[in-house]
Amino acid sequence: MPRSKIIFLWIVITLLTSSASILTRYCNISAASIGFWRVFGAAILILPFAIWIIRKENMRKFFTRGTLLAGLFLGAHFTTWCWGIQHTSIANACLFIGLQPLITPFIAHYMIGEKLNKWEILAVIIAIMGTLWLTVNQFNASHSDIAGMAVTFISAILCSTYFVLSRKFRAGHHIFVFSTEVFFVAAFVQAIAALLIYGSIEIGNTQSVLALAGLVLLPTVGGHALVMYLLKYAKPQLISFSVPAQFVLASLMAIPLFKEIPPMWFFPGAALVITGVVLGIAKSEG
Repeated sequence: MPRSKIIFLWIVITLLTSSASILTRYCNISAASIGFWRVFGAAILILPFAIWIIRKENMRKFFTRGTLLAGLFLGAHFTTWCWGIQHTSIANACLFIGLQPLITPFIAHYMIGEKLNKWEILAVIIAIMGTLWLTVNQFNASHSDIAGMAVTFISAILCSTYFVLSRKFRAGHHIFVFSTEVFFVAAFVQAIAALLIYGSIEIGNTQSVLALAGLVLLPTVGGHALVMYLLKYAKPQLISFSVPAQFVLASLMAIPLFKEIPPMWFFPGAALVITGVVLGIAKSEG
């Protein structure tokens, strides 16, 4: 795939997935239920295309080890991510999910043997410097959001692993078939979590339904399906750089929508994060 197309798709993914934290905040239901409806709805939407591909290519093997593993980690990521957003500010949640550029290369190296070039390493350092700056100032300012931030950090590890697993097992699978299988597995994981922890899968009021529809269409079908497509041509490290970019975009959107105004120390850290992202995209080799 041409480099220009990879960057264009990366930008589209970043814009679409930036809506996830905002839309999740509008869902007045449990975290596991939000995650369930998000991936189940996406799976249902693209299922007709997957069935068409399956029949056309006369496929016989479904739900491979790769789709099962990727779906497991995606489901766990969505549940913890939604819980984190519900228990801290959008800026804080996106801050800790933004640690993925630090986490992903270690997981990718262990699982698929990918390495970073010197510029990508520098980009990681710069992005993490910005994240650490924000982290230190947040802990100095308040301890009330620590639980939400900690769970979001765990979610970042789960999401990084999902990226790497998709990169590892995506080859040889049509994007619609692979995405549908991964989404159904993720939905099953979150359905079990919703039933065990909360006793039911909730649907919520009209606001929740509309927000869930937005989550299905924008960050899930539009964002994560594109992620799985792009991972065939680009390293998971490149994809992970969209996360700190989402952190800044979502935090800025939260200002007019939820009156969550970041303090002044937010902006130098955000500038460092964006600098690292831009450098990582410009110098990435794949």
